[in-house]
Amino acid sequence: MMESIEIDGSQGEGGGQILRTSFALAALKGQSIKITKIRAGRERPGLKPQHVAALQVLSSICTAEIKGADRGSEEVEFSPKEINSTALNVNIGTAGSISLLLQQLLPVALKANLKIRIFGGTNVDWSPPMEFYQELFFPLLKKMGARFEAKVSKRGYFPKGKGSVNFSSGKVKLPLKPINLGNFLGVEEVAMFSHSSNLPKDVSLIQASSAKKLILEKFPGTVFFKTIEFKEKSNTIGSGITLIASDSKGNKLCASSSGRRGKQAAVVGKEAAEKLISEISAGKAVDSHTADQLIPFMALANGKSTIHCGKLTKHCLTNIAICEKLLGVKFEVKGIAEKPAKISVEGIGFT
Repeated sequence: MMESIEIDGSQGEGGGQILRTSFALAALKGQSIKITKIRAGRERPGLKPQHVAALQVLSSICTAEIKGADRGSEEVEFSPKEINSTALNVNIGTAGSISLLLQQLLPVALKANLKIRIFGGTNVDWSPPMEFYQELFFPLLKKMGARFEAKVSKRGYFPKGKGSVNFSSGKVKLPLKPINLGNFLGVEEVAMFSHSSNLPKDVSLIQASSAKKLILEKFPGTVFFKTIEFKEKSNTIGSGITLIASDSKGNKLCASSSGRRGKQAAVVGKEAAEKLISEISAGKAVDSHTADQLIPFMALANGKSTIHCGKLTKHCLTNIAICEKLLGVKFEVKGIAEKPAKISVEGIGFT
């Protein structure tokens, strides 16, 4: 048995990203780890309910032994065993992010046939919207060899959640293929996903029209594809919009914004559009949120992967540090934090 590795949970970004990447890669490798100082710099340190839920799901898939997996715990020991194909129902509770729970499961899902129904938040602040996974990230990983699919049955917003997603994966032939993404060649089209529940139909429409107006002012001639959703009767209330820009080569960039009480629908659309315009203007084929999530898969792939991202985030740098420690790779980063960067790594060819 491999000797347990200790990870400082306060390093780098110092939040949930360390947990998600560490537990995921440890489970994939069958590596025992101990994470200390979990979220030490946060106002309320330790595990939050969504972290506990994600860890419990991962543990059931890889029959792991865990110590300290309780709300508020600042130290966890995780000893995974064999990865098993399974079907599960998971309730995160409240509006805990479904996408962040999936983020922790994806590396393990490379080696398992999973069918998981997850209840929680589908479109909440500080986490990727489900459209990001469906329209951008899963298709990218498919190019590397992965087989992931997610269907949103019901939207879930802060604070109640109550959204529902059906996720499935299939075992793949490892190792993954490397990926190379360079420049974004100028926006040709934008897919808009504007949605609301328990609010007037106008909310979804105004979000979309506000975003479209701003983007057209900056990039005239852009083609738009709109998906407008509104549920007049639902057990959750909220709204949001996700925008995905594509260039002539099929490169995609994503940005989103969520509604909340007292926030005008036009402002929600404007926020998402401003974020997308910033990503497009950087001229790189990988947006700031996609970059950090690609890092583990680049490290696992067989051969050299290189991506050019519009902004090097703390989450990305944290993921790089964790992958280097757990997988023994060495990333080459040309760029500084919060600026465009080129990121390369020779993957380990994990099988």
